[in-house]
Amino acid sequence: NVILAQAGMYVAADSFKLRPYHYLVTRILGGDDLHKGQGTFEVEMRDLSTILKLANYNSLILGDEICHGTEVSSGTAILAATIERLTAARTSFALSTHLHQVCSLIDSPVRYYHLSVIQREDLGIIYERKLKPGPGPSQYGVEVMGHIINDREFYTNALKYRKLINWWPQSKPQSKPQSKPRSKSNSLTVFRPSKYNAKVFIDSCEICGAPAEAIHHIKPKRLYKLAPNKGDLNRRSNLVPVCSSCHLDIHRNKISILGWKRTPAHKKLYW
Repeated sequence: NVILAQAGMYVAADSFKLRPYHYLVTRILGGDDLHKGQGTFEVEMRDLSTILKLANYNSLILGDEICHGTEVSSGTAILAATIERLTAARTSFALSTHLHQVCSLIDSPVRYYHLSVIQREDLGIIYERKLKPGPGPSQYGVEVMGHIINDREFYTNALKYRKLINWWPQSKPQSKPQSKPRSKSNSLTVFRPSKYNAKVFIDSCEICGAPAEAIHHIKPKRLYKLAPNKGDLNRRSNLVPVCSSCHLDIHRNKISILGWKRTPAHKKLYW
């Protein structure tokens, strides 16, 4: 819409407010520059240098997978420094990345979104293509590979090595405030339909974000024993996916579930 508007054309909106930009800088996935004898990462850094020079209040920066051409630690560090610089310069920017750790490194008013991907036991990997707030799962490559390469032994070995890599002690940055956005879980959660209602999935705990292991009835089953309409027991608005720890806290009265409330964007659980 920005490009269409600045070209004086119609935009795909009922109303549209535009602050004209002086620069539109894009950095889309590239590769080696064989003519100049530069590798992928060198090309990326050359493009990043241009971005930093042109970054100001009148610039719009669009970047796809900046710093993907080097190892994770350096790539994450450079990306964090880039976001910090663009924010300080009051630049309008949108960057995509698989380096999810960057979300917990920087202090800035940047908003994070992810394109949702879910894994269902009956349907496999589903790319929903829905833009949702917050960072998504940081590890799901092995799961995607498992649905493409039909080799159970290979898939199991890949999972084993990923767990080994994640287990290794690694240096961690100084702790940040808990207000930082985090993925609900590191790996892609398996979505299992609930036995109570096929439209409710046991994915992640709605309270703490850990992998869910059970379905909690907001209004307990005992209230429906003599009720004329027992179908209300298992309606979607009465069911909540929870992990075992939160489920135990609910029954110990440490957590009180108030119920679901619909917001302009989605349904939200209040507790």
